Amino acid sequence: LRRLSLYRRAKVLMCYVAFDGEVETRAILAQALSDGKRVAVPAIARRPRRLLAVEILDPERDLRRKGPFGIPHPVRARERRLDPRRLGLVIVPAVAFDRKGRRLGRGGGYFDRFLSRLPPAVSRVGLAFGFQVVRELPSEPHDEPVSSIVTERVIIHCSRS
Repeated sequence: LRRLSLYRRAKVLMCYVAFDGEVETRAILAQALSDGKRVAVPAIARRPRRLLAVEILDPERDLRRKGPFGIPHPVRARERRLDPRRLGLVIVPAVAFDRKGRRLGRGGGYFDRFLSRLPPAVSRVGLAFGFQVVRELPSEPHDEPVSSIVTERVIIHCSRS
């Protein structure tokens, strides 16, 4: 990930916290903090149910509780919310991606709604194992694509055509 110019340029990034077989992200969180970046992770607000960007300072200390769906959730989420417009890069998970950047999530729509509220300048990167990149995925009007996909072997710059 550090090879991506998107990462190097971003002063503030948001990265999902891996669970249930997703690509592990704690090393990314720790490295970004070590690189002097501000780091946010997703948190689900109860009312209205939506995804928030919450700043963390220490992944071990700040991610020790479970939130909705059993996903590691930041402590003190209310006090550390970040304005999503300040983000430079968002790293998103998926069950699968295709080369056009379409993603198949877990069905809650949280990331799609969050990504739809971001300014176009905020880069969106999918993180996946190679087997999760498929030839083509169906798309709905509300789906929000990623601009790049990073796997253990390759960086894919997604085409919209």
